[in-house]
Amino acid sequence: MFNNYIIEGELLKASQILKVEKLKDPSDVKLDQLELAIGKENFKLNYYNTRINSSSTAPKDYEWDGNSKLCMQGLVPNTVQQKVENRINYFRVNAGVPPIYLDSQLNDWCQRAALSMESNNKLSHEMPKIWTCYSAEAAEAAKYSLLTQNATTTLAITSFLADQTHPTLGNRRWMLYPFSMIWGHGSTKSKCVLWALDNSRPRDTLYWSANFIAWPYAGYVHKMFLFKKWSFSLYADLNEATVSMTLNKVPIKLKLENAVQGYGLPTLVWTPDFNATALKEGDKIDVTVKLKGNKTYYYTVKIFDYQP
Repeated sequence: MFNNYIIEGELLKASQILKVEKLKDPSDVKLDQLELAIGKENFKLNYYNTRINSSSTAPKDYEWDGNSKLCMQGLVPNTVQQKVENRINYFRVNAGVPPIYLDSQLNDWCQRAALSMESNNKLSHEMPKIWTCYSAEAAEAAKYSLLTQNATTTLAITSFLADQTHPTLGNRRWMLYPFSMIWGHGSTKSKCVLWALDNSRPRDTLYWSANFIAWPYAGYVHKMFLFKKWSFSLYADLNEATVSMTLNKVPIKLKLENAVQGYGLPTLVWTPDFNATALKEGDKIDVTVKLKGNKTYYYTVKIFDYQP
């Protein structure tokens, strides 16, 4: 079954099966080499190939065909929606979280919300009825969505996951929320609305009380995804938890944020003190998270660098 997934290009599934196999024998060099090869091909197919060309020097994959003055919401082609879904699931599955799917009705509502925000040149989760291009569907989407401007479609998805400006990492926590399943996406010229605050998947709280969600995740990670802030989520009490890190066995200083509730699972957020851009393929970062009561989690982030 494992080889079939590789042959058929189902690399996200192959990666998950490989992680299980490596638990049986973590020292198997061949499995490690296979993990790296799959990681690179997975990056190529499910991240690199989900780019949306917006350059004027080549045919554009997506250019908004709506009109904010006439309240025409425009249409995001199915091919672009598929790339958005693939990029979301690249992040989620690599982090060990179940994939989601984009729903056509929620896509429409998100597109209406993006239109109104484009028309008023503002972002808001509580959309006023006095806004131009207002609709009840747009207002509903605004409540349950991640919002951004000056980044749309798949570029916005990466910005939500990186979440460089929020110390609580609220956007990332919803992006990797394990109990969500049905999402929606809308993008206009400069606004993006992503319906991600969803609780439609059965809640297996026992599983997520024992299994954590980290970014960067355990295993081979492209160095471009070593964002400024790191995170560790678990359905548990993370107050008084501590975090320590080493880079190639050398301790790394870090700043741990106060735990803040209200965004997805309970999450630890910290900023490591090192230059991620200087890392090279083969470098290893070991992370130790110790909870109150001494329950401890260990994982290793292994770096790869690859340009398809």
